[in-house]
Amino acid sequence: MNILVPLTITEAMLADCNIAEPAVGEVEWVSGAACALGERRIRKATHRIYECVKAVAAGRTMLPEADAEYWLDAGPTARWAAFDTEVSTQGRIASPLTYVLRPGFFNAIACYGLDGATLSVVVKDKPAGTVVFSKTLVLQEDPLDWYDWAFGAIKPLTRCLIRDLVPYPEAELTLSLTAPAGGVVGAGMVVLGDLVPLVNADTWGGTQPGATAEPVTYSYIKTDDYGGTSIKRRRSATDMRFKLILPREQADYVLSVVQRVLDVPAAWIATDAAGFVGLNVFGLGSGSMSYDNAQTATFSGYVKGMV
Repeated sequence: MNILVPLTITEAMLADCNIAEPAVGEVEWVSGAACALGERRIRKATHRIYECVKAVAAGRTMLPEADAEYWLDAGPTARWAAFDTEVSTQGRIASPLTYVLRPGFFNAIACYGLDGATLSVVVKDKPAGTVVFSKTLVLQEDPLDWYDWAFGAIKPLTRCLIRDLVPYPEAELTLSLTAPAGGVVGAGMVVLGDLVPLVNADTWGGTQPGATAEPVTYSYIKTDDYGGTSIKRRRSATDMRFKLILPREQADYVLSVVQRVLDVPAAWIATDAAGFVGLNVFGLGSGSMSYDNAQTATFSGYVKGMV
């Protein structure tokens, strides 16, 4: 069981991205300009999109982020969509999509909401320096059996974890997401940070069998008196529940790690073994520690997945 404690990506860390700001279809807010109900404007200073909820007359200069009467925060700009706290907000562009990041120390990368064929990951020890890590991932789940391999539909891999990276103070990370023939690609969440194990690798213990991944829909579903059902599709997420058995002397350490991220969306990885992708969830974690006896403790964890 590991928790990837995330770094907050700032403008100084995002060295390059081939999604412009404003992106195609985005319009920048202009102080004093009129705006009709339902129109959207972006603010480069906040990297957010604002929707007009009350017609703005010419001459109004209050910033959208401070003017809740007239503006609703509708999400991140396309350039910054991979660095907010929601998996379902994607930065999308015709292949390839490239991010160049200089975040300082990090030892792991987790990506969610991926839409593409391959993901290339290159780490240099410093800008224009030596490549210290390079890997290309095929974003496709392995077939279940020979029949699935021959006749089954291709199952896209939408999340991944890259761990055990050597941290460098001036590291430069390049992520490149591609699709065939210039298809559209997207990334919902890119998490960089410190991957913290909850159980020391030199001792016994770990995630127990029976961990659950729980898909959750926020769609509006209503069934009338005659059995007719109407569905208004909205976003979805995946929650996770798990139990972690560990030596009793490590219980206080585990509690301290969990307390660091109680109100911080983070990557929770119950296991990164092949075939258990569903037990890698980005969300808000919590749980309870049971001090079972002098030798053993049990942490019962719950992660509320971010949409």
